[in-house]
Amino acid sequence: MHLGIRTKFIGILVVAAGIPLCIGIITVWVLGSYHYRREKGVLFESLAIHLAQGLNQAVDKQLEELDDWLLLSDLYERIHVQNETQPRLTDAEFAAHIQQMEARWPAFDATAPELRRVLANDIARRLEEFRSLHPLFAEIFVTDGKGQLVAATGKTSDYWQADEVWWQRGIKVGYRRVYAEGINFDESAQVYSIDVAIPIRDRTQPAAPPVGVLKGVLRISPLFSTLQPILSDTLARRQLVDTEGRIVFEIGPPSVGSLPSGVGSEMVKRIASNRPGWAIEEVNGAGTRLIGFTRLQLTGPLMDNSVPFGIRPLYVIVHDDASAVLGPVRRQLRLLAATGGLVVLAFTLLGLYIANSKIIMPVQRLRSAAQLVAASAKLVDSPNANVANAQPRASRASTNALDDVRNLHTGDEIEDLAHDFVAMAVRVLRYHEQLEEEIAFKTAEIQRDLQFAREFQEALMPHSYPQVPSETCVAPLALHFHHIYKAASSVGGDFFDVLKLDDHRAGIFIADVMGHGTRSALVTAILRTLLQDLSAQANDPAHFLELMNRHFFDLVQESKQFIFVSAFYLIVDTQKGITTYASAGHPSPLVAERRRRTVRPLIQNLHNNPALGLFRESHYTSFTSFAAKDDVFLLYTDGIIEAANAEGEEFGRERLSRVLEQNLDCTITDLTQAVIDAVNQFTGGIPLIDDICLVAVEVAGSPTGVAPQPVETSAVN
Repeated sequence: MHLGIRTKFIGILVVAAGIPLCIGIITVWVLGSYHYRREKGVLFESLAIHLAQGLNQAVDKQLEELDDWLLLSDLYERIHVQNETQPRLTDAEFAAHIQQMEARWPAFDATAPELRRVLANDIARRLEEFRSLHPLFAEIFVTDGKGQLVAATGKTSDYWQADEVWWQRGIKVGYRRVYAEGINFDESAQVYSIDVAIPIRDRTQPAAPPVGVLKGVLRISPLFSTLQPILSDTLARRQLVDTEGRIVFEIGPPSVGSLPSGVGSEMVKRIASNRPGWAIEEVNGAGTRLIGFTRLQLTGPLMDNSVPFGIRPLYVIVHDDASAVLGPVRRQLRLLAATGGLVVLAFTLLGLYIANSKIIMPVQRLRSAAQLVAASAKLVDSPNANVANAQPRASRASTNALDDVRNLHTGDEIEDLAHDFVAMAVRVLRYHEQLEEEIAFKTAEIQRDLQFAREFQEALMPHSYPQVPSETCVAPLALHFHHIYKAASSVGGDFFDVLKLDDHRAGIFIADVMGHGTRSALVTAILRTLLQDLSAQANDPAHFLELMNRHFFDLVQESKQFIFVSAFYLIVDTQKGITTYASAGHPSPLVAERRRRTVRPLIQNLHNNPALGLFRESHYTSFTSFAAKDDVFLLYTDGIIEAANAEGEEFGRERLSRVLEQNLDCTITDLTQAVIDAVNQFTGGIPLIDDICLVAVEVAGSPTGVAPQPVETSAVN
């Protein structure tokens, strides 16, 4: 985008006045944000510590009451007596019994005797009495030493509990110790809870094996809701996070919005240090947050030295939107920016007024004059002409512009610049006129040279075709020729010629010079000369190409240029009905057999037949094949098959073969034109990138001829 001088001056003034303002705003933002975030971070850290202490005390109190109740009850004696009265089962019988009960347990309703024995016995009534006094326990049940359910306050999800992790760990803890698991969703009680497992041991023999396990499911939602956090009016969210960063519970009434899924990996590393602190980190589902955190220590001592263990580490986090926390700082910045912006605007307008009258207007006049002079008519031819003589030939607008510039009076460097500009403008326009005259002369000379080259190259191309066979020769076949040549530029690098070898034989030579343009056109002239000089030895295609290559290579070596030519030479014998041909790295011609309705390459595979000019002692292979009446041989250069459309896809040999198949009944004139039309349609009018040359040879029947005998296809070296 082009910016005018007035716009640039405004920008300079704004920058000059705005830089101090921006520095002030950045300073206030950086320092203010740092100190305010720090204060809020310390506050959130204190809130997290307070909540953690409150949660720890609330959980410890419930665990103490459950442990005290177990200590004062006769639960050990009752379960011990029940275990003694149980029938003795072998391991296999016990496993079968457990499997049967587990399969039937989900279908039991309140009337099932097996369920009533668990829910309606004396131990169950005692458990229910304790739960009624301690409603925070969602569920309490007791198992025997083998994990079988003995009593419960409600139907559990499973009958046999020995396969549960809490049971396997709980039965192994020592006397007056409690195993507790972290916050989980209890499927049986359908609540978020802390699972507590206490082994039932003999008070008189603490080292004796336990006779069972008491499990309590402590509901955390009502337990944590009883806490009254400080600064309850804040919008910060209070949540529990596990060691993997997942948010497992929200403390207090839920805030507006969905519960975030967890904290980021960097935050997990911070809270895993087990030290309180604060940070600004990502919370999944809530964006960037200011977070205060501390570990929830649910492992403190209980009464009578009963200590819970096994609770997975949990962390209390208190967090709020990091951007919302900085609201007061933003208000200060807005006030500072508004005041500073008004000051900057006032100074910018004053500076612009001064700059406009003293700098911008004179410079704009110079600019307008330069534009008009550049677009005006040429001035004078004489290098000695002065301004007075030069101006009458300029346009009126240019003259007025130069007068305006000459009349500038600023008393400084701009006035000097204006006077120098007037003198320079006259000289530039004069030199411009002379340059245009020279360019026009050179352009005309180049056009004449190109026209001569184009006419010369057209003269090299055949303008008529030889009559084969001759009128005095009797042959069964006759040859008809047609060609189309299209250069990619003014002159091209494709070349062909038709040689009459004798009364009944014709040689068709086609070549494609590397590249296109003037240099390639010059090489075609060399090829034409070599072709005429060696035409007496053109009876054997392979030998003829070897002679052409040797002479062409010597010429190229002398010029110290790298250039090569692909070529194909075809001899058609109308008396014997055979063709002999050889290739020097050139695409194989196509044979359209009208009687068989087929199109095929003349040579299927060709190896070790390099282009002309690459190696001096190159050797080529001659091939022979049968030529029948109505056959058409199509020789072409690679400009046909390499013509590309807008997507870069090439026309290719397959499309060329299909075009011939679809036009087998046409004359060779229409056939070659159909190929050109198909290429133009395929490329969509895109200019050619290479020259195109098509030569069609039709084998027709001779009215006075006799049908030739078929010959086998062969190759001779």
